[in-house]
Amino acid sequence: MDAERPWIEVLRDGRETADLLRVYEALKIQPQEVDNILNIHSLNPESLESHYRFYRTLMYGHSPLSRPERETLAVAVSVRNECHY
Repeated sequence: MDAERPWIEVLRDGRETADLLRVYEALKIQPQEVDNILNIHSLNPESLESHYRFYRTLMYGHSPLSRPERETLAVAVSVRNECHY
C-alpha cells in the first residue's frame, strides 16, 4: 500500500454480502464489472445505491449539457483534482 494513497477495504471476489449482492441486482450491476469508484461503497450498500443513482442522474438525466460535454467536464475536474480515475 502506498503511504500517500488512501486505502479502503472492499468486498469483492466472492466476499460480497447478501445486502451488497441485492443492491447489485437491483441496479443491474454484475459484481465482476463494478468499478473501483463503486467498490469503495461495498461495506455500505446503501451508499453504493445512492452514489450510483446520483451518477446516473448526473450523466444521463435531463440536462442542458450533452453527454460528451458532461464527460469532458468530468475529465477536466478529475485532471484539476489530480485524480487518476
